[in-house]
Amino acid sequence: MLIKKLILIATLCFTITPRAYANFDNAETQKAYFELGYESVYDSLERSNMYFKHEIHLPVQIPPIPFTHVVGMLNKHEDRNNSTLEIEYINQNGSPYGITIFPLKSKVQLSELDSNAKIFTLKDGSKAGYITKPPNFKMINHFYFEKNGWQYLFRVHPEVSNVITPELLVEIADSIK
Repeated sequence: MLIKKLILIATLCFTITPRAYANFDNAETQKAYFELGYESVYDSLERSNMYFKHEIHLPVQIPPIPFTHVVGMLNKHEDRNNSTLEIEYINQNGSPYGITIFPLKSKVQLSELDSNAKIFTLKDGSKAGYITKPPNFKMINHFYFEKNGWQYLFRVHPEVSNVITPELLVEIADSIK
């Protein structure tokens, strides 16, 4: 009787247990990003908060597409105001979505893009711009706004712009506290 129970348990374990297979592409992707200086989002956010001496808040909401990795990197420049925090959301097709955060005092004034942008209003009353084919930015769509002393630039690959719409980007921006 005990042998039958053990056989039944073993059979159930081997037939019901989900299998996890190594995906070398994912490991290689992570390694490549880490070799470029990226690290965990938590570590890059902590490093950025200490570097800028001003807390950065990330969106709570993310786009509804699958990501295999999320990495971050603090890009330091001689002029601290031109340093950035970059967050990359990666899947098997590359990086379809990313966030770059600049100090408000940055020489990169995203509001200069307003003439080419569709303007949206966030819950706090501030304005956000969405550009589908910005000049000098290749073909990536951009959504930008200011919040809490920072300039945020969301980058959306055109292949996922049917899912990551400007209206969704407004919701994501509004999820930053």
